Amino acid sequence: MKKQFGSYTHVKAVLQFIAAHYHQSISLCDVAKAVGYSPAYLTDLVRRETGQTVNQWIIEHRLTQASRLLLETNQTVSQIAETVGYQHINYFFRQFRHRYGTTPQIWRESQRNSS
Repeated sequence: MKKQFGSYTHVKAVLQFIAAHYHQSISLCDVAKAVGYSPAYLTDLVRRETGQTVNQWIIEHRLTQASRLLLETNQTVSQIAETVGYQHINYFFRQFRHRYGTTPQIWRESQRNSS
């Protein structure tokens, strides 16, 4: 039981680091260094505890924040992509389309029209 609590604490630290730094260019290695684990061990720990990889958590957090900004601001899609940590707009578009099934602009319009 103690081991599980320790794992939970470390996974929580990972998620907190991602939440604090998602808008920067962060990688698995950055997260691992911040919490004091090797990238390989951290990948295994996070996947075992959450079912997702560290990179999936980074993407998840960025896309959640992007969707919030799409709804709450009038920033351009490019501005939002940069704000949430994407250096390449095409990569942002691919990930957004994969998660939401459409482009950010169409998603924004459909969400605003349904409100």
